[in-house]
Formats: sequence, C-alpha cells, structure tokens
Amino acid sequence: MLDNWAHSANTTNLASFAVSLEIAKRRKPFTDGDYIKDCFMKAAEELFYDFKNKETIMKKIKEMPVSAKTVQDRTAKMSSNITEQQVEDIKLASALSIAIDESCDISDTAQVSLFVRYVSAQGPKEELFGLLPLKGQTRGEDIANAVKTYLEHTRIDLNIIISIATDGAKNMTGVNKGAVSILRSKIDHEILTFHCVIHQEALCAQTLPEEMVTSMNSVIKIINSILAKPLCHGQFKALLDEMDSEYVDLLLHNKVRWLSRGKVLKRFASCLEQIKLFLREKGIEHLELEEDKWLQKFHFMVDITSHLNALNVMLQG
Repeated sequence: MLDNWAHSANTTNLASFAVSLEIAKRRKPFTDGDYIKDCFMKAAEELFYDFKNKETIMKKIKEMPVSAKTVQDRTAKMSSNITEQQVEDIKLASALSIAIDESCDISDTAQVSLFVRYVSAQGPKEELFGLLPLKGQTRGEDIANAVKTYLEHTRIDLNIIISIATDGAKNMTGVNKGAVSILRSKIDHEILTFHCVIHQEALCAQTLPEEMVTSMNSVIKIINSILAKPLCHGQFKALLDEMDSEYVDLLLHNKVRWLSRGKVLKRFASCLEQIKLFLREKGIEHLELEEDKWLQKFHFMVDITSHLNALNVMLQG
C-alpha cells in the first residue's frame, strides 16, 4: 500500500499512511494523528528555521491529512491490503494448517480466532487470519460454520487443510457435533488433529501441589489486605516511594490471564521487605513471612512461574 503511494506525486498522502501505520502498530487512538502533526509543526519550526525552503516544508506538513477519520480510513485500507496479500499467499500454498480458539471479548461477544500456518514463496508463515464473531450460541456447529463461511468468502479451498489444532474443549472435539468433526466431513481426505500445546501447558501449570497452592493463596490474601482499603493502599505506595523501591505498587491476581500469577509473585518477591515492614507497622500478623520453609516454597514458585511465563510467551510467538 505504501509502495503504491510512493510512486504518486502526492507525498502528503504517503506521509499520512506512514503516520497511520505507526499509530496502528503502537495501538494508539486515531485521534493521535492531530497531536503528532502539531508536534511535527513545532519541531519543524526549530529544525528548519534557517532553511531557504522552510515555508515549503511547513506547508507540506500542514497539508498532511491526519485527522481521526483519515487515520481510520488509512488503517482500514492497509488492513484490507494485508489481508488480500495473505489470501493470495494461502491460495498458492499446497497445504494449510489451521488453529481455532473460541473465547469472549470484554463485551461478552463470543469470537473465534482463526490462525493459519503455511509455506509461501518467502518461507514458512504463521499468522492470525481472522477474528470471527459468533452470533447466538457457541456450539461446534456454529464454530465450524463460521470458519467454513469465512474460508469460502476468501475463496480458499477447504481441501488444502491438512491439520486442525484446538483447545480441546467439547464443542471443538466432540465426536459427532464438535467443530473438528464437522469440518472433517467437509474435507475429502484425512486430516490431523491436535490439542494446542499452549492450552496443555496452561492446564498443567494449574495442577501445582497443594502446599504451593496454599502459598499462593497466602500471597493473594496479603495483597488484598493491602490494596482493599484506599487509605492503606495509599500509605503502602508512599512507603515504596520513600524506600526507593523498584516498583510503585503491587499487582492483583487475575485467574483469566495466564501470565498473571507469575507477574504477581515476582512483584511480591521484589517488594517483600517493604511488605513485611508495612505489615509490622500496621500490627498485621502473617507469621509465614518469617518462616524459612514457607519462604523457600514461595521463592520456588516465583522461579517456576517465571519460567512458565517465558515458555508461554515463546509458544505464542
């Protein structure tokens, strides 16, 4: 898309696409275009103050279209162009592996994430191919139909699919009504099916020994006792600042987020001395924080969850 504009005489449009691309890559609001333009104008005033063609430069910057609507349109065009390139690459591939994952977004709308792996002229590729909203139920039939409809819409032959990976849920792997079974019946050859290794790893990580679960519960209880009351929370943050702590606050545990547990434990370990001092000043007793055996188990959990987090990130690319 940018190359097409580069060969046109309208360089302000090319600049507009470049700004929109950076805004999209950094996940910033579309309204930041005007802010960037204002900064560009101010900086240009100083950078080019002694240039003979300063007025021409300033005029070009001023003419650059970066309003919120323009940035939105530019982003949509680039997204569409990338999808078209992706579809053309997949059509040229001799085989295709797909991964399907169903979950809800923050508005409780069920969505199917469709990932693809194939070999193009540039080499092996693994990419997000589509995010498909589900209307109504999330049965295997609904998921399979959403995937089938999307592939047909992009004119990709179902018969080039050689494997399907899922999270192992019943609506995915059911013998008769699972999404994989329904898709398999639409393909005229045998396909391989896999249980996603990321989900397997996440499930294994949840089956920690009872004594470690108890340690984790103690950490969560202590964090909640500090963060639950605004006054107490504010005093703790002030203590961290006063002691020049590496961090300015603790983290709350969220079971839904896979990386949450490791991050919470790592932050707790880094602030352990400040936590112990704060609890002593408040007269709150947590005797386990002074027990060597409990601390050994706690630090082991910090290490193991840090490694699990690193593994998760690598598996997700």
